[in-house]
Amino acid sequence: MNAMKAELIDVSATKKNLEIEIPQEVVDKEVTEIAQGFARKARVPGFRPGKAPIGVVKTRYRDEILSEMMQHLMPKYVGDAIEERKLEIVRPPQYESVDYEHGKPLRFKAVFEVYPNLNVTNYEGIPVQEISTKVEDSEVDASLKKLQEDMAELVPVEEERPAKEGDFVEISFDGVIKGTEEAPVTGQKAVAEIGGSKTIKEFSDNLLGLKAGDQKTFDVEYRPDYPEAKLAGKTVEYKVTVDAIKTKEVPELDDEFAQRLGEYKTIDDAKTDIRKNLEKRKRDNAQEALREKLLEWLEDNNDFELPESLVERQLQIRGQRLLRDLSRQGIHPERLEVDWNKIREDQQKQAVRDVKGSLILDHISEKENITVTDVEIDAEIDKIAAETDRPKEKVREVLSRDSGLERLRGQIRNKKTLDLLQEKAQIQPAE
Repeated sequence: MNAMKAELIDVSATKKNLEIEIPQEVVDKEVTEIAQGFARKARVPGFRPGKAPIGVVKTRYRDEILSEMMQHLMPKYVGDAIEERKLEIVRPPQYESVDYEHGKPLRFKAVFEVYPNLNVTNYEGIPVQEISTKVEDSEVDASLKKLQEDMAELVPVEEERPAKEGDFVEISFDGVIKGTEEAPVTGQKAVAEIGGSKTIKEFSDNLLGLKAGDQKTFDVEYRPDYPEAKLAGKTVEYKVTVDAIKTKEVPELDDEFAQRLGEYKTIDDAKTDIRKNLEKRKRDNAQEALREKLLEWLEDNNDFELPESLVERQLQIRGQRLLRDLSRQGIHPERLEVDWNKIREDQQKQAVRDVKGSLILDHISEKENITVTDVEIDAEIDKIAAETDRPKEKVREVLSRDSGLERLRGQIRNKKTLDLLQEKAQIQPAE
């Protein structure tokens, strides 16, 4: 095969163009071979199937033959040029300025990005301050208070009195959505805390002062971004019946309460265990935060150009994750009164840091010959299976799809690289 002409043009550190010329002889040979394949199957008026002259076939199927020729030759020659120059491209090239006339070479430009050529040398002795894992008595008390609230019970108010702030009112209701023909909103034995953060203000205001057995009709105007789409932006006329008034009865913080929590004899035993759990959680969080600081330091102290396509891909991933999180909370993004341009700008900044950090970790892991063994992969799969209560074989099957095992291998490799950074860091004691 005659040699092609290929000129590499450095647009920037990561943006490259290859201007390629494929010799006429190569193009003509490829066109003829493709045309011969067409001729064996083509049905041309005036000729028996497969018997049409090659010249007639070339004329009749010119566009199809040239398209197939380019699909065969262009990736082949670009691939050879990239391999010859040992370029590590980010994604398949785009083709521009395609120029071909019969009897002439095929000329075109391949546009692509390459990974940056890093030389990170400042990853030993990174200065970072240790994060305190001390647990204060107030934190233990707060955890106990939450457990108290979780174990609290609603008990009926025995005296006949009107509902007051802090009461829990058990109600039945029928609601008509004004201006629509939608089905009524109904509920039985629903509970509303008067003045509670989760209670709509109109309910708190209108239930205040009512007694068990009372009825009341009132309107509620829902905000446009209300999570329940059926009610968002609507006005509902409610007819409410008070079934009962209840108060929250919180258990005393004593030994009996501790015994209800678990295998504790005294409240001091429970406090000791709560403190241990808080300390472990703080150690885990501090470890994660410390490693994030190490990576952030490297990101801030190493400048290099990032491939735009990697940043855009990460931006899309972050955007999809944000929309999924909102959807799980029952929030419709289009109804939120937020500055989406500002959110995209913030997401862009984070996407840049994500890509930069990932490239730095990959570079250091290669430099330090950090690898992941099959034994380590198996151990991580065992851990995932135990945490998710699924069979190991099922976890491996799921990970085997869509490059899941390779992503897992990359995550383990990153963890080992961060372990190395932490070992070599200059860690200052927590204040």
